[in-house]
Amino acid sequence: MIDEITKKLDHKKIKFDNLQFLAGDASDRKYFLIKQQNNVNVLMVDKNPENLERFLKISYLLKEHVSIPEIITDLKEDDILIIENFNKNKFSEVLKTSNKIKLYKVALDALLYIHKKKIDKKLVHYSKKIFFDESNLFFDWYLDMSKKKVELLKNEFNSIFSGFLDKVYLLPNVFIHRDYHIDNLFYLKEKEKHFKCGWIDYQDALVGPCVYDVVSLAQDARIDVEKTTENFLIKYYLDNCVSIDKDLFLFSYTVVAIQRHLKVLGIFKRLEIRDNKKNYIKHVPRVLRLLEFNLKKKKFSSLFKILEKPLGLS
Repeated sequence: MIDEITKKLDHKKIKFDNLQFLAGDASDRKYFLIKQQNNVNVLMVDKNPENLERFLKISYLLKEHVSIPEIITDLKEDDILIIENFNKNKFSEVLKTSNKIKLYKVALDALLYIHKKKIDKKLVHYSKKIFFDESNLFFDWYLDMSKKKVELLKNEFNSIFSGFLDKVYLLPNVFIHRDYHIDNLFYLKEKEKHFKCGWIDYQDALVGPCVYDVVSLAQDARIDVEKTTENFLIKYYLDNCVSIDKDLFLFSYTVVAIQRHLKVLGIFKRLEIRDNKKNYIKHVPRVLRLLEFNLKKKKFSSLFKILEKPLGLS
C-alpha cells in the first residue's frame, strides 16, 4: 500500500521524506506516519469516500469546540487525508493509577462542554433502528445456533428492549462521539481546560441521549475500569448537569451499557470470522463480564432471562 500512496502523493506534488505504517483499526481505515520537513504528521487512508466526507464534515463542526487533529492536506479524491499528529499521548499509553482521575476528568470536561453546545443540527439522530441494528450484530454474529432460534431470541429481546429505549430518549439529545474510549482520546497537556483532551475517530458521530459516551468511557471494552472510577465519572457528570434526572440517567446508563456490550460482542466476532482480525477477541471476556453485571440488575431481569442460556450464564 505504501507504493500506491507514494504514487498518489508524487502525482499531487506533495513533498515528504518518509512514510511508514502506524496502525489499522476495526474498519478498513489505515494510518501512516509521514515525515514532512521538520514535522511528522499522520496520513489517513480510507477507501470509502463517504467516511472521509463524514470525517471532514464533523471536523468542521467540532474544531472550535474541542481538540481534534488539524486537517493539513485534503486529498479525499485519492482516499487520503494528512492530519495533525497527537504523538504518543493516547490515553491507553499514558493512563496510570496516579493520573487516571485527572485524565478521565479532562475527557468528561470535553464531553460536558460539547453537550452544552448546539452543534448537532446537521447530524443524523440515534434512532431506535440504529440502536437495534447495532445490538442485532450480537444475535447475527456472536450466537452459534440455528437461524430460526436466533430470530426468535432477537425478536423477544427487541420487543422488551424497545420499552427501555423509550425511557432513554427522555434524556437530553447531544452530540455523541459514539466511540469514546481510551484508544481514541489523547492527553494534550500543553493545552488549556477541556482542550487537553484530543479526539480522533469521530466520523460516526450522531445526535442522541447524553448518557452514551459516558458509558463508552466508564465501561470500556478495552480496559478494566475500577468501580470507584466508574462511580466517580457518573457522579462528576451528574454534578455538572444538575437539570438531568439522576434516576433516569442511571437507568438509561444500564440500558445503553447492555446495548453497547451486545454490539461490541457482535462486532468483535464479525471481525474474527469475516475479516480475520483476531486481536479483538482477547477483550471478549471483559465485555461478557460487563454485560452480565448490567443484565443482573433487578430492573433488567426480563432481558437476563432471554440471554442467560445463550450466554452460558445459567
